[in-house]
Amino acid sequence: MARRPTNYDKSLPRNLTYRHKYRAYYWRNPTTGVEISMGRITRRDAIAQAIEANSYIEQNYSPVLLLERLKNTPEADCTLEEWNKRFLTLIERRVLKPKTIIKRKNQIKRINKEMGKLKISQITTPVIAAYLEIFIVEEKTTAAADMRSVLVDIFNTAISEGVVKLNPVTPTKTPRIIVKRSRLLLDEFFLIREAATANMPAWFPIAMDLALVTGQRREDVARMRFNDIVEGRLLVEQSKYGSRVSIPLSLRNEATGLVLSDVIARCKAIRRNDYLLCGKRLSSARDGSLHPDTLTNAFADAKNLTPLVAMENPPSFHEIRSLAGRLYSKERGKEFAQKLLGHKNVEQTDEYLDGRGREYTII
Repeated sequence: MARRPTNYDKSLPRNLTYRHKYRAYYWRNPTTGVEISMGRITRRDAIAQAIEANSYIEQNYSPVLLLERLKNTPEADCTLEEWNKRFLTLIERRVLKPKTIIKRKNQIKRINKEMGKLKISQITTPVIAAYLEIFIVEEKTTAAADMRSVLVDIFNTAISEGVVKLNPVTPTKTPRIIVKRSRLLLDEFFLIREAATANMPAWFPIAMDLALVTGQRREDVARMRFNDIVEGRLLVEQSKYGSRVSIPLSLRNEATGLVLSDVIARCKAIRRNDYLLCGKRLSSARDGSLHPDTLTNAFADAKNLTPLVAMENPPSFHEIRSLAGRLYSKERGKEFAQKLLGHKNVEQTDEYLDGRGREYTII
């Protein structure tokens, strides 16, 4: 049995605890091991509900019979953790990127930690809903949606293998993803770039300009090479979806006056290898490329040198891509922005062009 924390409140009923971090009470279902958030209710109400729930469990729960444990059926014998070993083997056969495989393994590791010891036949829709509620209470809606997607895949695959008959995840609702990160405005871009020019290594202001004039993701900006320049065009094969974009070196962003050929000329002035961007803070890769996180961290450092340090949900380096899309959409139309961003459908572009309430519509 896990050791109770030193600050455990012994005056609370069994299975009830108070999470100071979230200022909420949680009740642990002793039959499933899943914690259920009770929200920010009063101590009296939490105790009353916990006592009632404990009483209900004692009166209605009967342990699994030994005979049922001895039955040689997948549903009776297989725990979720045991099934997930098989599931991992199956997804490794899919044509997935290494980064996606690593992400799935981490997600499954967390699922096993919370529900892995449960028999797969014991995992019901309320158990899944209670697990997803943990993320929602912590305001991690994106993680909740991702976990639900993985769980749907786990149980659909189990159905195809004859391990279970129904998917308990399907009846749950997909959590609504609420993005808190603010969009980057043009004057904020100028402010951060000015701070970067005065205080950061020479490569970083260039990186900001390169990201804005090309509208590409940070991963693709970090991977741009001089060898990718062919016949007056910068060729980009996007790492996320594999879209290929051919950008003319004459491309000009009117709002900033940036021209791609000029930005590349500045890259050549500090060139150390075949990558457009290079600096002292290199990744562990032997090819000498910048790690995308280096761009994110440098942007945060530059932002903290400006009054924007007080923003509650400040923009990140990635928001330069959205800013580029919005600027090009105004200058050259939405269709041009969609092609530059490498989106296959206009719905993806619309998400990037959404200012999230930070911009006015000019009439």
